[in-house]
Amino acid sequence: MTTTKSRSCSITATFMIVLLAVVLVAGCSPRVVGTVEVPVGDDLTTPSAEGTSVSPYGDIIALSILKEEGKYPSDFSVTVKVLEVLNTRSVRGEIMPPIPFGELQQGNMIYLYLCTPLSEKADKLSDGTIVYKGNGYPQIVAARHYDVTGVLQPGWQDYPFVYVPTASQIKQTSSGN
Repeated sequence: MTTTKSRSCSITATFMIVLLAVVLVAGCSPRVVGTVEVPVGDDLTTPSAEGTSVSPYGDIIALSILKEEGKYPSDFSVTVKVLEVLNTRSVRGEIMPPIPFGELQQGNMIYLYLCTPLSEKADKLSDGTIVYKGNGYPQIVAARHYDVTGVLQPGWQDYPFVYVPTASQIKQTSSGN
């Protein structure tokens, strides 16, 4: 009878430990506690069609890039640390190694124009992190690294300006940071 009683206590203790572990893991992970409005970024397609939109460097923006028609091949690939999401169409980041152009250095700014916009709402987690999302995009969080492929704005000078035609051209790096 003592053996049966000790087995019963052992099973109960094991069950309680597993239950406690599940509660701790579930309770410690950040949860969505609200939403944040994301400013709507300019859709450059309409002004481009009217011939009134120019890039930050004076060149007319290629309308086929903005309409995701694929006439311009992606010619730029880089790892970016997201510094901030400016609006549903613009992201400011920092270039990380490996660096595709000799004149750039780690830490140089880069601006991404998202032809497919992010959602106008972002999730705010219990730890204060803001998670941006959009159809086809990975979760975009400031300070995380992403591999980005896009079309480099011709004539860029100070900071590269890259058009990202589709959401599938942004992927979180495998390191998961």
